[in-house]
Amino acid sequence: MKHYLLVTIGILTFLGACGTVARSSGAMQIGPDTYRIMARASMANQLGSQQMAFSEANIFCDSQGKKMVTTNTKSSELDGYEVTFRCLKDGDPDLIRPSLQRAPDAVIQVK
Repeated sequence: MKHYLLVTIGILTFLGACGTVARSSGAMQIGPDTYRIMARASMANQLGSQQMAFSEANIFCDSQGKKMVTTNTKSSELDGYEVTFRCLKDGDPDLIRPSLQRAPDAVIQVK
Protein backbone atom coordinates (compact mmCIF):
# COMPACT_ATOMS: atom_id res chain seq x y z
CA MET A 1 0.00 0.00 0.00
CA LYS A 2 2.82 2.37 0.92
CA HIS A 3 4.61 1.57 -2.35
CA TYR A 4 1.42 2.28 -4.34
CA LEU A 5 1.01 5.65 -2.61
CA LEU A 6 4.62 6.64 -3.36
CA VAL A 7 4.27 5.64 -7.03
CA THR A 8 1.01 7.62 -7.34
CA ILE A 9 2.59 10.71 -5.77
CA GLY A 10 5.60 10.36 -8.09
CA ILE A 11 3.41 10.14 -11.19
CA LEU A 12 1.29 13.13 -10.15
CA THR A 13 4.42 15.17 -9.43
CA PHE A 14 5.89 14.26 -12.83
CA LEU A 15 2.67 15.17 -14.64
CA GLY A 16 2.45 18.45 -12.77
CA ALA A 17 6.02 19.30 -13.71
CA CYS A 18 5.29 18.58 -17.36
CA GLY A 19 2.36 20.97 -17.37
CA THR A 20 -0.07 18.20 -18.27
CA VAL A 21 -3.40 19.32 -16.91
CA ALA A 22 -6.27 17.33 -18.39
CA ARG A 23 -9.72 18.84 -18.06
CA SER A 24 -13.04 18.51 -19.76
CA SER A 25 -16.38 20.27 -19.66
CA GLY A 26 -18.25 16.97 -19.77
CA ALA A 27 -21.20 16.58 -22.12
CA MET A 28 -23.29 19.77 -22.26
CA GLN A 29 -26.71 19.42 -23.86
CA ILE A 30 -27.29 22.07 -26.53
CA GLY A 31 -30.33 20.50 -28.24
CA PRO A 32 -32.77 17.59 -27.95
CA ASP A 33 -30.14 15.01 -28.93
CA THR A 34 -27.13 17.29 -29.46
CA TYR A 35 -24.23 17.78 -27.07
CA ARG A 36 -20.88 19.52 -26.86
CA ILE A 37 -17.69 18.54 -25.07
CA MET A 38 -14.67 20.82 -24.68
CA ALA A 39 -11.46 19.10 -23.63
CA ARG A 40 -7.90 20.20 -23.01
CA ALA A 41 -5.10 17.76 -22.32
CA SER A 42 -2.34 20.41 -22.06
CA MET A 43 -1.06 23.54 -23.73
CA ALA A 44 1.21 21.60 -26.10
CA ASN A 45 -0.92 18.51 -26.68
CA GLN A 46 -3.70 19.31 -29.15
CA LEU A 47 -3.94 15.67 -30.27
CA GLY A 48 -4.47 14.58 -26.67
CA SER A 49 -7.27 17.12 -26.34
CA GLN A 50 -8.92 15.78 -29.48
CA GLN A 51 -8.63 12.18 -28.29
CA MET A 52 -10.09 13.09 -24.90
CA ALA A 53 -13.08 14.91 -26.43
CA PHE A 54 -13.96 12.11 -28.87
CA SER A 55 -13.45 9.42 -26.25
CA GLU A 56 -15.79 11.16 -23.80
CA ALA A 57 -18.38 11.72 -26.52
CA ASN A 58 -18.36 8.04 -27.47
CA ILE A 59 -18.57 6.92 -23.84
CA PHE A 60 -21.43 9.35 -23.19
CA CYS A 61 -23.49 8.02 -26.11
CA ASP A 62 -22.60 4.39 -25.38
CA SER A 63 -23.91 4.85 -21.82
CA GLN A 64 -27.32 5.64 -23.36
CA GLY A 65 -27.17 2.68 -25.75
CA LYS A 66 -26.77 5.06 -28.69
CA LYS A 67 -24.18 5.86 -31.37
CA MET A 68 -22.18 9.07 -31.57
CA VAL A 69 -22.29 11.16 -34.77
CA THR A 70 -20.04 14.21 -34.97
CA THR A 71 -21.65 17.37 -36.33
CA ASN A 72 -18.85 19.89 -35.81
CA THR A 73 -15.36 20.25 -34.37
CA LYS A 74 -13.24 23.20 -33.36
CA SER A 75 -9.61 23.37 -32.34
CA SER A 76 -7.78 26.16 -30.53
CA GLU A 77 -4.42 26.37 -28.79
CA LEU A 78 -6.00 28.34 -25.95
CA ASP A 79 -9.31 26.48 -25.58
CA GLY A 80 -8.26 22.94 -26.53
CA TYR A 81 -10.61 20.84 -28.65
CA GLU A 82 -14.39 21.06 -28.96
CA VAL A 83 -16.64 18.41 -30.47
CA THR A 84 -20.35 18.87 -31.12
CA PHE A 85 -22.19 15.59 -31.56
CA ARG A 86 -25.48 13.76 -31.50
CA CYS A 87 -26.41 10.55 -29.70
CA LEU A 88 -28.67 8.56 -32.03
CA LYS A 89 -30.39 5.18 -31.83
CA ASP A 90 -29.62 2.43 -34.35
CA GLY A 91 -31.88 2.87 -37.35
CA ASP A 92 -32.13 6.67 -36.99
CA PRO A 93 -32.08 8.19 -40.52
CA ASP A 94 -29.51 10.78 -39.33
CA LEU A 95 -27.11 7.99 -38.30
CA ILE A 96 -24.89 8.45 -41.36
CA ARG A 97 -21.24 9.04 -42.10
CA PRO A 98 -20.45 12.60 -40.96
CA SER A 99 -19.46 15.18 -43.54
CA LEU A 100 -17.41 17.57 -41.45
CA GLN A 101 -16.66 21.09 -42.52
CA ARG A 102 -14.38 23.49 -40.74
CA ALA A 103 -16.17 26.29 -38.94
CA PRO A 104 -15.34 29.74 -40.33
CA ASP A 105 -12.81 31.83 -38.41
CA ALA A 106 -14.56 35.05 -39.43
CA VAL A 107 -18.00 36.10 -40.61
CA ILE A 108 -18.33 38.89 -43.16
CA GLN A 109 -21.54 40.90 -43.13
CA VAL A 110 -22.47 43.14 -46.04
CA LYS A 111 -24.81 46.03 -45.17
